[in-house]
Amino acid sequence: MEQEGRMSLATPLEMETVVCPCGGGGNPSEVFHTSTRRYVACPRCGLVFLSPRPSSSKVEEYYRESYDGSYGAAESSADRQPVFASVLAHVSDWRKLPGRLLDIGCGDGAFMMLCREAGWTCAGVEVSQGAAARARAKGYTVFSPAELGQSTVGQFDVVTLVNVLETVTDPAAIVRAMTQQIKPQGIIAIRVSNGLFHHRMRSPVRWCGSQYVQAFHLFSYSPNALRTLVETSGFEVLSLRNSAPSLGPVTSADSWGRRLKWRLAGSGLSIVAALAYRLSAGRLVWAPSFELIARRVDGVS
Repeated sequence: MEQEGRMSLATPLEMETVVCPCGGGGNPSEVFHTSTRRYVACPRCGLVFLSPRPSSSKVEEYYRESYDGSYGAAESSADRQPVFASVLAHVSDWRKLPGRLLDIGCGDGAFMMLCREAGWTCAGVEVSQGAAARARAKGYTVFSPAELGQSTVGQFDVVTLVNVLETVTDPAAIVRAMTQQIKPQGIIAIRVSNGLFHHRMRSPVRWCGSQYVQAFHLFSYSPNALRTLVETSGFEVLSLRNSAPSLGPVTSADSWGRRLKWRLAGSGLSIVAALAYRLSAGRLVWAPSFELIARRVDGVS
C-alpha cells in the first residue's frame, strides 16, 4: 500500500529501466521488492535505486504539480528545524564567514530563512510552482531548474541539497552541474537518508505491521555510494557525518502518539549513532540520515 500523497506506482505509468548514475556498470542485483516496487543495487558502488521506475517526465510532473500539496507544510514545519540547523552547522565548520548560498530544492524557503538569519545571502532552486511562489513572497530569488544557467555561473560559495538527491532522476548530473555554479574552492553540502539504516529497519518495522516504504525514493544511498557519486562528479569529500533527525514524521497530520514515538525513537537512535561515530573515529555512520561536505576540485568548470 503506497503512502498517501506519494506518486502511486500501482497505477499504469510509463516506466523506464535505470542504470547506476555513478557509471559503475555491471548488472544490478535485486535488494528487495514490494508489490509495486523493485530496488536493485549497483555491484560496484552499492547505490540502491528503483528500477524500473516512472519516466523522468512523470517524476518531474509529480514534484512540479502534486508534491507540495501533500508535503509542503511538513517540509517547512518546526519539526524540520533540527535538520536545517545540523546542515548549517556542518557548512559553518568549513566556511567560517557567510557568503552566497544556493539551496537546491528550497521549497518555500524554510532553510534559506535560517541561513539568512546567520548572515548568508541566499537564492534557491525549486521545481514546485506553489512552493517557489511562497519563497519569492518572502523576498528570496528562486529559479526554476531551467532558469539556472549562465547568469549564475560561479556566483556561489556554497550549494546545499537537503534530501534532494533521493528524489531526482539523475543525481550525478545535478551534482556535476553544481561545479558550474560554485566558485573555485566552493563547497557543496548534501543531506540524504541513510539507505543502510533504513534497509535494516524494514524487517522489524514490517513485524509491527508497516510496509515501511516511505523511506525509499528513487535512490537510496549508503555513505560509500554518495561519496562515489560526489567524487566522480568533480568534488573531493571533506566530511561525512550523522545528521540530526526531524522531530516528526513526514506529515503533520499524524496523531500525537505517533509523533511522540517518532521523537523518542529519533532521540535514542541519534545517541547510539553518535556514540558509534565517536568510537569508530568517524568510520561508522549509522544515523537514519547523514550529511556530506565536499569541495570543488581545482580545474573543474
